[in-house]
Amino acid sequence: MWDTLKLPTATRLRDALFLNFLFLLTAGPRSEALHTVSALARAAGEAGHGAEVFLAGDGVAHAGSLAGVVPVTLCEADLRWRQSQPVEIPGVTRGSLRDLARQCREADRVLVFR
Repeated sequence: MWDTLKLPTATRLRDALFLNFLFLLTAGPRSEALHTVSALARAAGEAGHGAEVFLAGDGVAHAGSLAGVVPVTLCEADLRWRQSQPVEIPGVTRGSLRDLARQCREADRVLVFR
């Protein structure tokens, strides 16, 4: 009887408890959202979860602050709308709404900060 009982292995338990978070930040520089997203993304990573940040709208202004904390993708169209000569920021990927759609599909939880 005990031979047929399948107990969860450590790997199965870890996989069952693993969450992939996507933080969508559209709030501008005068918002506390940057600090909240940064703290939550750091905490998720330290707890062994996945975390990514997508910056859109006024949120593209935070790219330099979040670079190196977690993987960051920013909306290139929003960046070009706000800056005529956007500079490259190491650790930040330029993307589009297609990238956002893919990230949403791959995420277990999507948190939006406006």
